[in-house]
Amino acid sequence: MKTEAVLTNIIEDVVGVKGVRRDYRFIDIGGNSTHLGAILTRIHSETGVAVPVRMFFHKTDSTIAAIAAKIDSLLQESQAALTTSQ
Repeated sequence: MKTEAVLTNIIEDVVGVKGVRRDYRFIDIGGNSTHLGAILTRIHSETGVAVPVRMFFHKTDSTIAAIAAKIDSLLQESQAALTTSQ
C-alpha cells in the first residue's frame, strides 16, 4: 500500500489533479507524455525502480493499483537478485 501512496502523490503532483484513487488510470486523469517523463523520473528517484513506459498505457493493467503492484514486484526482483549475487 505504501507504493500506491507514493505513486498517487507523484501523479497528483505532476498532473495537478487531487483525489486520485487506486482504480484510476493515468491517461483518464489527463496524464500525457510530458507528465509521464516527470513521473518516471520521480518514481525512479523515490523507489530506485525504472518503470517501463508501456505500464502506463496498458489496456487493462494501467490503474494506479496495478502500476504500484508492478513496482513492488520489480523491487522484490531487484532485491532478490542482489541477495543471490552476494
